[in-house]
Amino acid sequence: MKTTRILYATRSMGRVENIEEQGAVQVPPPKRPVGPFLIYYKKQLELMKSKGIVDKISTTVKKEIREKWMNLDEDSKLEYKKEARENSEKYANLSHNIPRKARKVSLYTRCAPNHVHLMVSNLNERQRFVLREMGFGSMLDLRSIQLNRDFCKWLVDHVDHNSCALDICGRRLPISTKDVEFILGVKSSGVDVSIVASVEEINHICQQHGLNVVGDIPINLLEGKLKEMKTSGKEFVGCFVLFVLGTLLCPTPKPYIKRSFISILLNIDEFKSLNWAKLVLDFLIRGVRKYKEKNRVGVSSSVSVKETKE
Repeated sequence: MKTTRILYATRSMGRVENIEEQGAVQVPPPKRPVGPFLIYYKKQLELMKSKGIVDKISTTVKKEIREKWMNLDEDSKLEYKKEARENSEKYANLSHNIPRKARKVSLYTRCAPNHVHLMVSNLNERQRFVLREMGFGSMLDLRSIQLNRDFCKWLVDHVDHNSCALDICGRRLPISTKDVEFILGVKSSGVDVSIVASVEEINHICQQHGLNVVGDIPINLLEGKLKEMKTSGKEFVGCFVLFVLGTLLCPTPKPYIKRSFISILLNIDEFKSLNWAKLVLDFLIRGVRKYKEKNRVGVSSSVSVKETKE
């Protein structure tokens, strides 16, 4: 299938890039020069060792050399100050010519398939049955995996948000809702998911589902409620769908789910007929577009990107 070819090609490209990075020649940076006292200290230590005065460096030896330095007149210290200044000039020239190590751009993400896997493993049979009836059966079969962040970053860089496609090896591979369905198992046809509601409606839904918080909904609040819940009614379905949206399908860079998503719970009875794949794809492309056009550090979708020094 097309999706299988996309995944195979992108994973192969990721390996090629890693091999090229590993094979690069690393030039060690020059050592920073020391000050006049340390130059004097090293020379005095070498002299004492050559004359057999000391065998090893002790606190007494260090103190003796320090006192000698303190008792030196300024003319005697000029020799060491001059050497320190020359070393600093050499270091400045060397460090200027040697290219600095580039910042590593790494990816952090709130997308956590392993969290969903752990959650569904604690559900009872009735809850599992209800989720399958609602069209979320694929979440029950999700494996616990750790995302390859370098690979995810590579994918983000190669997504053309204008055409909703992956640019790989000179080829443009369109990304469709069918691909989302194939990978995540959510429905790719039906009515669009609506996330529009008034503030009063959202506040009312929050009260109905015991989500009495101001602002966005913490993921750990949803997780805690699901662990304690043994029923399989609308409250369970709504809480589970919000949890999956926040940890897998439409996560943000923060450990919260957007408060506007609460409006989805207005139509719990219609969940089975909604196009969840379109919601996921639109959310991802919108996040990539914001990241690329506004040069943001975070991507408001299933991934986020940041720069770090190695």
